[in-house]
Parts: sequence; structure tokens; C-alpha cells
Amino acid sequence: QADRFGELSGQPRAAPVYQGKTLLGYLLLSSDIVQLPAYSGRPINTLIGLDRQGRIVGVEIVTHEEPILAAGVSEQQLKSYVDQYRGLSALDRVSVGAEREGYTKVDGISGATITVMVESATIMRAARAVAESRGLGPAAPPVAAPLPDEEPVWITVWRERKLRIGVLLAAL
Repeated sequence: QADRFGELSGQPRAAPVYQGKTLLGYLLLSSDIVQLPAYSGRPINTLIGLDRQGRIVGVEIVTHEEPILAAGVSEQQLKSYVDQYRGLSALDRVSVGAEREGYTKVDGISGATITVMVESATIMRAARAVAESRGLGPAAPPVAAPLPDEEPVWITVWRERKLRIGVLLAAL
């Protein structure tokens, strides 16, 4: 619907998006806001569009250096993964692959657990920071620090792999 966008500005940086003179929302580049290292050790740079209600209306991976492509995960699978974020609120809490009370579940990619967990955190933290700074959607606690019950990505990965870790320990 957009026909133009403005300059990246503000803290965190985002560009206003317009249709004619009507503000539709904001466009942001995740690397301007969060720098979470993925499996490659480098962040996944993602372009995210938010509407005025703080809903994610578009997500595209711009650049990444993830070695998962050599392991059989395709660019199309990555695209399908990030497409699941369309329609979510920037203030939603997201769980990758597992049902959790109070969380919205998205499907992961087998063989790319670290990549999708980091990409989830990247999308949601960057979107939330812009939504809160621009007053989009309902009021929520500020982001400098994670939400009180938001856990680091590495803890989430370990928690969701309890059985595998237990089997590994028993085998050792």
C-alpha cells in the first residue's frame, strides 16, 4: 500500500512509511537496533515493516552468513520461516517450535535451531523497540532490558532440548 518512505531517524532508527500523506507505519533494519550473533557469529540483518497498530506487516532477511544453507536448509525455508511473523504484534511473546502459555508459537526449521531462535529474538526485539518508541499499539514496559519473563536465547534452546541433553548425559 505504501508509495513512499521517509528518512531513517529517531532512536531507535526507523523510516516512516506513507501512502500519499497518510502515515501507514515504519520500516526498520534490525541491525540498526539489535546485534544478536547467530550460529555464524554474525547478526542476521532483517528488514521489518510495522503498521500504526504495532503489527508486523512485512519481514525480509536482507543479509546473513549462516552456514545452514550448506547443510540443506534453503533460502526458501528461511523466507517461509520469517513470513510467520506477519500479523504478529511487536509486543507478542514468541515461542519457536514449542507451545508455551502466553506465547505465540511459530514453527522452526529442523537443523537450524540456533539460527531461527536468534532470528526470532532479532525480529521481536527490534520491532518492539520501534513500536514502543513510536507509541504504536498498546502501552508496554520499555525494552533497554528484556521483559522480566523473557529468557535469553541460549536458555530457551537448552530448555527445549532437555530430553536430548538428558540422553547425551546418560550416554556419556
